[in-house]
Amino acid sequence: MSKTDQNELHSTISQQIQQKLSELAELVSLEQYGEQGPPKELTFREIENVGYQVGQLAAQKFEAAATRQHQQHFDDPQACPGCGEFCQPQATVQRQLLTRLGPVELSEIRFRCNSCRRSFFPSTRVASA
Repeated sequence: MSKTDQNELHSTISQQIQQKLSELAELVSLEQYGEQGPPKELTFREIENVGYQVGQLAAQKFEAAATRQHQQHFDDPQACPGCGEFCQPQATVQRQLLTRLGPVELSEIRFRCNSCRRSFFPSTRVASA
C-alpha cells in the first residue's frame, strides 16, 4: 500500500475507530503471544502473516455487518427495474459472495414483479456513474 493510499484510508476512518483498531491490535497480540509479547526468535514475516490474517478477518466481519445493515433499506416495496411497478419482498436468499479478501456470507432480499414475471435483488443493482 502506497503512502497516498494509507493517507486516504486514514482520512476516511475516524480517530475513534483508529483508536479502537489500535486497542484490538493490542488484544490480538496479547492473545497470540501472551504477556511477554512475541518471542525473540520470531521473524517480522511471521508477525506480518498474523497481521494479514487479522486484517482479512476484520475486513470480512466489517463487510458482513455493513451488508446486514444495508439490507434494512430493502424491507419496503421496491420498484421493478424493468417496468417500475412496486413489488413486495418475497424471500431472503443466503449466498456466499467471493470478495477480494475471501468469502462473505450475504443475505439478499428477493423481490418478484408480477407484471414482468421477473425476480430481482435491489441490493445488487449497480450505481450509476
